[in-house]
Amino acid sequence: MSDGLNARIGRTTPSPLVGLLVESPTAIGRGEARRVPWLRMPRTVWLLGALFVALWPHWIYVTRRLVDGSDEPWGVLAWLTVVALLLRDHALLAQPTRSALVASAMLAIVAAAAQLVLPDLAAAALAMLALGLYLVHALRRPATPLIVLLLLALPIIASLQFYLGFPLRVLVAHASAWMLWVVGLDATAAGASIVYDGTTVLIDAPCAGIGMLWLGSYAAALLSYVQGADARKSLVNGVVAALLVLLANIVRNTILFFPEAGLANWPAWSHEAVGLAAFMAAIAPLVLFTGVVSRSDK
Repeated sequence: MSDGLNARIGRTTPSPLVGLLVESPTAIGRGEARRVPWLRMPRTVWLLGALFVALWPHWIYVTRRLVDGSDEPWGVLAWLTVVALLLRDHALLAQPTRSALVASAMLAIVAAAAQLVLPDLAAAALAMLALGLYLVHALRRPATPLIVLLLLALPIIASLQFYLGFPLRVLVAHASAWMLWVVGLDATAAGASIVYDGTTVLIDAPCAGIGMLWLGSYAAALLSYVQGADARKSLVNGVVAALLVLLANIVRNTILFFPEAGLANWPAWSHEAVGLAAFMAAIAPLVLFTGVVSRSDK
C-alpha cells in the first residue's frame, strides 16, 4: 500500500524523511514509532535555550571580561559547575509554572533595559537572576545555592578587590600584628602594613584574600546545593565559609611574615604552599560543618 501511494504522487521509493521527521506507517502499525532524539527534547529545554539566547548581550560582556585580562577567569569554574549540576539533575527537569516563566521573562526584559542606565556588571547580574529563577523552578531545587553559583560566574573579582581589598588588607595587617605580638614579636600595624624592628612588610592586594573568599563562597554554594540546603542553611554556610577563610588568611599572612621580614629563609614556592595549606584548612571544617548541619535538620 505504501508503494502504491508513492506511485500515485509521482514517487517510486519512499521519502528519506519517512522514519526521520515523519513516522513510518509500518512502524506505526507495529507500535514502534520513534522520533529523532533532538526532536524529542522536552519543552523545558527549548524554553531554557530561548531564555539563554534572549540574554545574549550579557554573555558577550561576560565573555569579553573573562578573556581580556581585566578580571580573573575563575567564573569559568562556576559556569562549568552549573552545567555539571544540570547534567547531574537533568531527570528532574520539568516545565516551570506560568508565573515563574513570566517572572523570568520580566527579569530578562529588566536586564536588557538596565544596560542603558546601570553598569554592565549590574545588568549581567539581573540576567543571571532571570536564568536562575527559571532553573530553580525547572529543577525544583532550593534557589539560593544555584543563584549564588550563577552570580559567582560573573567577572566580580576585580570589583571585589576594588571595594573590599583595602579594608581587608587593613584588617589582616592588624590581626596578624596582634598574633605576632602574642608569640613575642614587637610588631605593630601601620595601615595595610606590619612594622617590625625597622622593617615594613606590606600586605599587598593578593594577600587581601579576595581569591580565597571567592573560592570559599563557591565551596559553600556547591555544598549547599548538593545537600539541598534552603535559604537559611545556605546563608549560614556562607557566613561560616567567610569567617573560616578570613581566619585562614590571617594565619597565612602571619606565617608568611617571617620570610618576608627576613626572619626565616624559605624557598620561593613556600608562599604558594602556605596559601594552599591555609585554604585547605578553611575548607575542611566547612565540609564537616555543612554535613553536620544537613544531618541535624533531617
